[in-house]
Amino acid sequence: MTSPEALRPRSVTDLPAPWSADRFVVDDFDRWADPLAWGDERAVLFLARPRPDTAALIGVGEPAALTSVLTDVMTPDGGSRVSGSGHLGQVAVASLTRGTWDLLNPGVAAALALPTVSHWDWLWTETQPPAVPGEDAVRELDPVADAEEIRAVQAQANPTTHLTLDREGARWFGWRDGQGHLRAIGGTMRRPVSVHLGSIATVPAWRGRGLGAAVTAAMTRGGIASTGQVSLGMYADNAPARRLYTRLGFAVGQEVETRRRA
Repeated sequence: MTSPEALRPRSVTDLPAPWSADRFVVDDFDRWADPLAWGDERAVLFLARPRPDTAALIGVGEPAALTSVLTDVMTPDGGSRVSGSGHLGQVAVASLTRGTWDLLNPGVAAALALPTVSHWDWLWTETQPPAVPGEDAVRELDPVADAEEIRAVQAQANPTTHLTLDREGARWFGWRDGQGHLRAIGGTMRRPVSVHLGSIATVPAWRGRGLGAAVTAAMTRGGIASTGQVSLGMYADNAPARRLYTRLGFAVGQEVETRRRA
């Protein structure tokens, strides 16, 4: 088997089509820290170094084609077929098109040793959402003055969120009841081509009143005005969230299975 030559893309414009214009790739590329890349127009695999001591795999494309790229890059025991990628052994997280893991050589999957699994979808929109009741009551929060309240809502409603108050550059928004109590929140992160939403949560006792929709609509409206595109991630089995985001104009851009170290 001939080992594929790695690309060293400095920007998405260095990638082959269609990946140079793929919304998911373009949206995330700046977070991948000088990646290596292998693949063609059917699928592409990135090996990134988010930290000096860890590595991450990101793969897009049809599952069978992405499996073929992985087979070209990794030996059946999880070693590397390609030079300059010894840190394949340091992979702490791998996010691949959903369905790819089912086709992987069992030895490769076992060698990666990434037992914690989540299935999620990356969604995007470039259209202003319809007006939502309560949206005009959503206000930007102060990440310092309102920190205790934000953390309390997260602890009750979204304790596993990846967007937390210590994330540099995050902006926070919320809806308060008539007594001034914070009942729903959401956060945004500015990326080169989009605003990314996260930590959207409503206090359990206040769910079913459209507060999550109001906060999401307000953040989406501001994000579209700012960059022209808004993105977010949601767990694939969250049917109520899917209905909400679809109603607000979001579409699925990538179906993902992420595996992490325990």
